[in-house]
Amino acid sequence: MNTKLKNLIGTLSLSLLSLVSAFAQTAQEGFDHLNAERTKEAKEVFTKLAESAPTIENLYNLGYFYVRTNQLDEAQKAFEKGAALDEKEYLNQIGLATVAIGKGDKAKAQEIIANAEKKTRGKDAQILFRAGEAYTLFEKNNDPAEAIRLLDAAIKRDNTLADAYLAKGDALLSRNEGGPAVTSYEYALTAKPNYAVANNKIGQVYLRGKNYNQALDFYKKAIEASPDFAPAYKDLAELYFLARQYKRAAENFDLYIQKSGNDDPKTVLRAAQFAFTADEYSRSLELLEGIKGKINDPITKRMYGWAYYKTNDMEKAIENLEGFLKEAPEKVISDDYKYLGRAYNKMATEKEYTPQGMEYLMKGAELDTNITEAATTFKEIAGIYYKDKDYEKAATAYVKGVGMDTAKATTNDYFQMGLAYFQGAQAISVPDSATADSAALAQQKRETYLKADSAFTKVSVLQPEWPYGYYWRASALYNAYDRQENIDKGISAPHYEKFIELAEKDDASKYKSYLRLAYSYLAFYYQTTMKDEAKAKELWGKLLQIDPNNQAAKQALGVAQAVPADSTNKQK
Repeated sequence: MNTKLKNLIGTLSLSLLSLVSAFAQTAQEGFDHLNAERTKEAKEVFTKLAESAPTIENLYNLGYFYVRTNQLDEAQKAFEKGAALDEKEYLNQIGLATVAIGKGDKAKAQEIIANAEKKTRGKDAQILFRAGEAYTLFEKNNDPAEAIRLLDAAIKRDNTLADAYLAKGDALLSRNEGGPAVTSYEYALTAKPNYAVANNKIGQVYLRGKNYNQALDFYKKAIEASPDFAPAYKDLAELYFLARQYKRAAENFDLYIQKSGNDDPKTVLRAAQFAFTADEYSRSLELLEGIKGKINDPITKRMYGWAYYKTNDMEKAIENLEGFLKEAPEKVISDDYKYLGRAYNKMATEKEYTPQGMEYLMKGAELDTNITEAATTFKEIAGIYYKDKDYEKAATAYVKGVGMDTAKATTNDYFQMGLAYFQGAQAISVPDSATADSAALAQQKRETYLKADSAFTKVSVLQPEWPYGYYWRASALYNAYDRQENIDKGISAPHYEKFIELAEKDDASKYKSYLRLAYSYLAFYYQTTMKDEAKAKELWGKLLQIDPNNQAAKQALGVAQAVPADSTNKQK
């Protein structure tokens, strides 16, 4: 052979080797895209390879892409083309078995895999790996035991098959064997250090086990190994969502969409949900507009309704939420009624609420399975009624809210309940005529004041150093009984005294208007009931100090008597 011919053959050989190398590298790029959920890019790579060089491997890779993207009919076509190239070739036969598993024909799959295993005498690591992996790819038709058997055989033949370790980990995890699954994923990292897929799968196991710090560490490792590995950002978003770090959740889900290019309407809907929880309502609406008409999911109406409420477009909020209630009643949750109720209330003109608004709010509270959230909504309802001076309904709602979650009821909850009862009693008008109706109203008024007293008593138990609890309890009792009977028995006396003690200890100037009534009551009490002139004069003097024109105090002390020195701060 002459030198020129040798050089030509050598050059041709090098070119072919370079071409094979380029194809191998490009195929790996396709798998990298597929693992990173960049399906458009992966399809482009695998399709071009299969068209430009329809080899056994390239046709299998194209079929495998279709399997991973749940296009089983297209996968079958690609595998059949690959299998037709060589009847003694079993890689695409395993692909056909994979399709059979996906379609629920396990018997056919077992027959194909058993034949391939027999013909290759169980020595082809790649055949064993892909056969074992096939049993892990379909949640409903998986066979973890058979998968592990085949994968162990593949690993025994070639312990550098990182993806075989991953498939084995998936099989173990499907049997809820989280620890062994992590071990298998760690072996994948040994075979392929810094493998983003392996790190991410370990993170998923830890997230599943609610070990959030460990999950976070491995997701970050996946991103450090491959900054464009999109699934890690998606999983990070879910992790941050669970941790109630909604801003970070939304940011990472947006990064997932950017890195993956995934514009599937369901994915975009999820992004809209993340944006909403991050208080990015305009962004949520923007995402929803992007999938309008592309997804037939009534949940979009819910998201529109919630987001429109948050952006103060009540008409559109009501329109979408009412549409959602009609289209998907089985998917309705308590918050749907709450948002609808609030939207209706925002439309109120003369009152603080509308009948529809309160009806929906009440329904939302009653449906809520979270006791704390339900209780909070009832208190919200109570506050609305109180602001509109509908004190009876306000008190009823406070009682329901506090009663639902007594362990978490606050001082303010009981205080507001007491005020609702107190104001409700004040609003009951009792005629002067001595009739059965007037007697019934008088009894109702007294009972309502006593309910206020019970609420204020709870306030003082929860916060014994807060003056107002004692003041309002004393005032409720003062109004519950005949004025003279109250003073004769000193019913309100101990509570007014405790109020004065705490108010003067704090800063009497802050409680001036409340002290006026407390000093007056106690001065009369000590003067008329206890016959303690010295104590009565002390109290009249304190009253005159904060109210120099008080006629009762002047009369009791004598007009010419000098006003005593300020004694209200003696105990400060």
